[in-house]
Order: sequence, then structure tokens, then C-alpha cells
Amino acid sequence: MSAFTEIKKYIQTFEKYGCKDYGNGTKEYGHAPFIAPEAYNFCVFATLNEDDINELERDLKREIPAQFRSFLMTDTNGLHLFFHFSLYGMRKSYNRNPNATPEPYGLIEPNIYERPKNAKDTYFFIGGYRYDGSKLYIDSENGKVHFCKSRDATSLLSWDSFEDMLISESQRLFTLYDDRGRMLVSREKTPVSYTHLRAHETRGNL
Repeated sequence: MSAFTEIKKYIQTFEKYGCKDYGNGTKEYGHAPFIAPEAYNFCVFATLNEDDINELERDLKREIPAQFRSFLMTDTNGLHLFFHFSLYGMRKSYNRNPNATPEPYGLIEPNIYERPKNAKDTYFFIGGYRYDGSKLYIDSENGKVHFCKSRDATSLLSWDSFEDMLISESQRLFTLYDDRGRMLVSREKTPVSYTHLRAHETRGNL
């Protein structure tokens, strides 16, 4: 069972607050009118097929790390958790019509046009945090996932795998909201903070 299977079970508990099904596999969960009239707490995107992945890799001019490639094809083409954490995917349209099918944040921009300084060729950027633009990337050399600032790829925190990061971060984020999806903390606590970094290092020394 993948990490996302467990995460999706939690996301689906928000169906009782309203959902929007776009018919192609993309679905929004948890209508959140306290944020905006048409806002939802979560968006799970339609998965990619082999042709999509091949096209995306041609555009990226590189292979997608295997663990993230599997996520895009098996689980979801990107992900929005609440309004403060996103995993990137293949963006197929830039249609701004409010009734258009939602699209994930694209993988092309952070991996080609907006790569942070100190990013090695093996770094593949997969997501980030809305509050300060901080990012997550996989080092394809060893499969580890790292957290870094918006414009500097120096690692501030790491996980052994994509699945480890996804479980850890989703569980942390879920504690920051009530069961209706309202924030319980200030916005600056939504990214992984230095407090979490120190806690992670302390646990590692036990």
C-alpha cells in the first residue's frame, strides 16, 4: 500500500463538505467558502499515462526519478494539500477560465527556468510551500528528498525517500488544520521550519 493511499483516505473524509468531480479523474475535496467562494481544501489530479510521461521527460530533457514517476502515473499528477503545500506535475493547459479543469503547478518551471542556485544536475524539484516559496527536490543520485529555500538548493532537511517525505509532511500538515480545513496556526508555520529541522536531527541522534 502506497503512502498516498493512506493520505487519500484522509482527503476523502472531506467529501461531506462538498466535492467537484471534473470527469477525467481530477477531483477537488472539501469546499472551503471561508477561504473563497469556489475554494476547496484538496485537489487530486488525473494520473498520467506512458505517453504523457515520455512527453514530459522530453520537455524536461531528463528522466523523472523512478519513485516520483510512479507517483505521477499511479496516484496523482501533482497534488494540492490545503492551500499551502503542492506537489508538481505535468501542466497541460494554461486556461484561466474558472470553470476549466484544474491543473497542477508545472514541473518545467522549477527544473529548467527557475532552478535555485546551488542546484546540482541530479536535483529534481517536485514541490513546495506557498508561504515562502521554499521547495522540495529529489536527488536522483541516491533517492533522498530535500527541503530548501526558494532560491537556494542547499539542503536544510532531508528524508530517505519520497514516500517517507510524503507521509511525514502530510501528517504534519494535517495537524495544522481542524476537521473543517481551517488553519489552527499562523501561515509561517506551514512550511517545514527550522524547529522541525532541529527536531528531526534530535530524533536521528537517539
